[in-house]
Amino acid sequence: MEPPDQNGCCDSCGRTNAVLYKLSLGHDFFDRPYDRLSAYGNMSPRWYCEECSREKDFQRDVRAIREEFAKLRAGQTSCLDDRTTFVRARERIAAIDQTVKKGRSPHVILVPREVAHLLMELDTWAEDRGLGNGAG
Repeated sequence: MEPPDQNGCCDSCGRTNAVLYKLSLGHDFFDRPYDRLSAYGNMSPRWYCEECSREKDFQRDVRAIREEFAKLRAGQTSCLDDRTTFVRARERIAAIDQTVKKGRSPHVILVPREVAHLLMELDTWAEDRGLGNGAG
């Protein structure tokens, strides 16, 4: 996350006179490099206020976990094959779910219903395999 030297308008929610951040580099939930600074994508960088940047972080983790969960359900090799990683991912989704339920409304980046749905799917998967709610 890269803070700018100036205040401006959030490219997501439109909030003005806010400190803005550009989410370009980092790692996803599985510690894989996350790089949005390609020569193509950085021609028109997007800047986010603090709340939107937090939602973008959540969105990145939800997307990564959802993609790995889809692989797991399809019988493909997945980062979620490891029980400990599965439990950590389920706990991360549960924490995001609680945060977005208590957070601002409306959410402009991450749809709370989608997070809740992923959490239910993870819980059902864990329960069907005798892992309880994924936390045990």
